[in-house]
Amino acid sequence: MRQRGWIVAIAVAVFGVDRALKIVVATHMQIGESITVWPHILWITYITNSGAAFSLLRHVTWLFIAIAVLILLALMGYVVRTPEISRRFGVGAGLLAGGTAGNLWDRAVNGRVIDYIHFRYWAIFNVADVAIVVGIGLIVWDFWQKDRKHGELSRHRKHTG
Repeated sequence: MRQRGWIVAIAVAVFGVDRALKIVVATHMQIGESITVWPHILWITYITNSGAAFSLLRHVTWLFIAIAVLILLALMGYVVRTPEISRRFGVGAGLLAGGTAGNLWDRAVNGRVIDYIHFRYWAIFNVADVAIVVGIGLIVWDFWQKDRKHGELSRHRKHTG
């Protein structure tokens, strides 16, 4: 597992940045308050959310806690059992784990997630959410690339075998 420590380092860094920003927002702003960062485009707006993206499935915190724990266990199991982890998958796994842990912390401690990044005409979200989306994207891309390479090898073997 030592050679996989960089994946854990990414997860810890994402978790730390996410927690730090949430603490700053929660201790320096009132819920509903907005600070303009880039006029007409970006604000820091402090809200809390008991649901998923776009406030879906509000008030089933236990479900999100269970899903987060399952995601973290599945990632850990896969990383430990898989002999070769690509850099792309490892970065994705670290981002997904760190983001998942960040929002899990909020749900377990407060029952709600702190959101603050607010682009005009879009939902309000946080660093953990960004890490989760990018992490899933990298993992899916990695599996797609492996599947594509495997398909090309199979076709090549059929034609040359």
